[in-house]
Amino acid sequence: MINLLIIVLRAVVAVANALIAILELIRQFID
Repeated sequence: MINLLIIVLRAVVAVANALIAILELIRQFID
């Protein structure tokens, strides 16, 4: 059960990092 939570947390962090990277790219295109 704990391992499942760790996997979910890692997935959430990975998605958050991807969203941040995409937002940075969008900012560069806007500028």
